[in-house]
Amino acid sequence: MFLSLIKKQVKLFLRSPSELLLLLAMPVGLILILSFALGSIWDGNSEFKKIEVAVVQHNDEVGQMEEFLNTLSKRIPVNDLMVQNIEEMLPVSTLLNQVLGNPEAQEFITVTQLEVNELELARNNGKYNAIIEIPEGFTVDYLSSLFLEDEEDIPSFQVYLNESEQTTSVILQNILDYYQYQYSLFSQLGKNQLFTEEISVPTLDLTSEIRTVASKEHITSSTYYTFSMSVMFILFLASTIASQAYLEKDSHIFDRILLAQVHPLVYLASIVVSTIILTMLQIGILFLFSYYVFKIPFTNLLLYLLITFMVSLVIGGISALLSSLNYRSNSATASNLFSNAFVAILALLGGSFFNISGLSPVLAEIGLWTPNGAALEGYLRLIQDGTISSIQQILLNLGILAFVFILLAFLLFPKRGGLA
Repeated sequence: MFLSLIKKQVKLFLRSPSELLLLLAMPVGLILILSFALGSIWDGNSEFKKIEVAVVQHNDEVGQMEEFLNTLSKRIPVNDLMVQNIEEMLPVSTLLNQVLGNPEAQEFITVTQLEVNELELARNNGKYNAIIEIPEGFTVDYLSSLFLEDEEDIPSFQVYLNESEQTTSVILQNILDYYQYQYSLFSQLGKNQLFTEEISVPTLDLTSEIRTVASKEHITSSTYYTFSMSVMFILFLASTIASQAYLEKDSHIFDRILLAQVHPLVYLASIVVSTIILTMLQIGILFLFSYYVFKIPFTNLLLYLLITFMVSLVIGGISALLSSLNYRSNSATASNLFSNAFVAILALLGGSFFNISGLSPVLAEIGLWTPNGAALEGYLRLIQDGTISSIQQILLNLGILAFVFILLAFLLFPKRGGLA
């Protein structure tokens, strides 16, 4: 009997042309319109964004200097003037304060200092255009090679450039090349305490090893609106199924189901399952359309199916909850209010119209607790070569939402279906 109820719900929906038009034709039309109308704006942002640079130091530079001075004092007398010269020649301070931190550079470069344990996350999340890693003992090795002529320990730091940002990579490479050249020159002059034509520029006093930050797949307007419109219109599916369920009560079909010795909660469970099936079908059709029209790659297909199932479970819970409220109130007010008002609010918070994180980080966090917002974020992470670990929090959010909605639906559903 349970399977028959599910089959009945699916057939009832598929035989409603107006509902099919709303839930399939409208999102397809909006995806096409928004993708082409906003494509140039989305993909061709003419505004120059600040270059984000992260600096990771494995040691405190001041402590490194003191360690070197202790070593140096055992070999030669160290006076205040020498200490002052060494302080002015500290390589990391010069890079942060005089090169990246000078007023001209601050207009287009933002420097963020990270802890060592944040390095791997920073390399993988694509947030920074470049990450400069100052290894352990860098300052001691540099000062030793400069003053103690220790050529075995030529210091080097690592620079991880984001290859997906070619313009900023070239700018940063030029800045670091300038820093290497100028700093090597003035370090040699400071060491000799004079400026003469005989001074040679030691190009290997300071070296940088260029590596790569894990770059993310660029998100196009067609990709974004495929996901955002798909997860927005599945919200309408929840209210549609709930409204159809109430019509069954109003036309006494539900009464006949009860007379057939079917428990009311079994009927409610059939609403949840049928909504899950229809939601996955709706998302699948929209994704298939975008795959052929926009050539959107759906790698990690199993992860896409996992997110789709979880958000479908949430929609099933919402549909059941709206049905329970309709049956309790003996009207379709709950489902109508949801489709006319709450869908728009959820669409805004979930970023269905635009990326809300640029408007307010707080609203973006709230959006991750909406079914459409969480699913949208999960899909966007997957399109950027995300893994199961990158969507764990998304799956948890969707799981919690599904549990809450389904629990409330079963608690609120009248034992006898409400008033006739």
